[in-house]
Amino acid sequence: MDTGKMKKLNKYHVIFLAQNIMVGVGLFTLPKDLSHVGYNQWLVPICLGILANITLIPVVLLCKRYPEDSLFRITEKLLGKFFGKIVNAILLLYGVVQVASITQAYLRLVQTFTLPQFTLLEPSILLYGVLISIVLGGIKSVARFCIIGFFFTMWMIYYTKWAFQSGQWLHVIPTFEVSGESWVLALHDGARSMFGYGLILFYYPYIINKRKAYLHTTIGIWIVVLIYVIVCIACVVYFSPWQLQNLKYPILNLFQAVQLPFVERIENFGTSLWVYLILSTGSAYLWVAKRGMDALLSKHKNRTWHLIVVAFLSWLLIFGPIPIHFHLKLFDEWSVYYGYGLLVLPLFLLAVHAVRHRKGGSHE
Repeated sequence: MDTGKMKKLNKYHVIFLAQNIMVGVGLFTLPKDLSHVGYNQWLVPICLGILANITLIPVVLLCKRYPEDSLFRITEKLLGKFFGKIVNAILLLYGVVQVASITQAYLRLVQTFTLPQFTLLEPSILLYGVLISIVLGGIKSVARFCIIGFFFTMWMIYYTKWAFQSGQWLHVIPTFEVSGESWVLALHDGARSMFGYGLILFYYPYIINKRKAYLHTTIGIWIVVLIYVIVCIACVVYFSPWQLQNLKYPILNLFQAVQLPFVERIENFGTSLWVYLILSTGSAYLWVAKRGMDALLSKHKNRTWHLIVVAFLSWLLIFGPIPIHFHLKLFDEWSVYYGYGLLVLPLFLLAVHAVRHRKGGSHE
């Protein structure tokens, strides 16, 4: 039985868990999300990386206070059983929503560019089948798949070469002509592409070398930042401001600049390979949702059927009888605020820990 006490994640697992969970499907729309600042957008991922490193500090501090407990156990210890379970239910819902959001975005992308004649039902069943298979192996299985996903996909960054060759490099020079409000909007819209490193709150008990967890997660964060900066610079030199604002998937349009004698449409190839990153990100959130159901229904004991339930609930959010405007709110807006909440929660729990520790000390 997997109780979380077995240390199984080495430094490479921690690095690539942080890196792959963050990328997901957000990179496809990142240049459009950052278009509020025009050609200055390549600076935004650097700012987001710095903010990520800052917000990671209280996350790791909380984990160090309770090194053998995931966030689900920590909330129950600090907030009590009743309020702890309420918070855990919200965290469970966060995992389910994130799986649905990531899967739905990728399925829509595939239907638009690769399989326009097909419905989404069959591909979704296959995708969820693979997600469940990955999560059945536990967090180490998810981490291993993250490593595989990285090496299967990140070499595609090479294809930005064509944009660099034919683009206008003067666009890269920062002009800072945009307002402060535009920078805030760009940071907000780009934040969804950075969420994911906070899941260390759930898999920290499994890490072998906990003393260097912050360092290894930081490496994962800055691998992502480097990838984002390269892609944003490629889009800045290649596209006009109007294109950055109006192209829904700039990365796929960028791939159309690639000229290879043996491949006609490289964007279809890239879309198909991207499934590795979708599976990496989706399986991590599905694992979190499954552990959340374990915490709520079986006192943290591992139950396989919980995985089937949360996977079905996630699938139902996509294909259930839910109004389209609710879909847009849930996936595009609420999921972002959920991400903020996950990063703010450790600050609150650290404050509760400090108060309880002080009361305990004075009592003694």
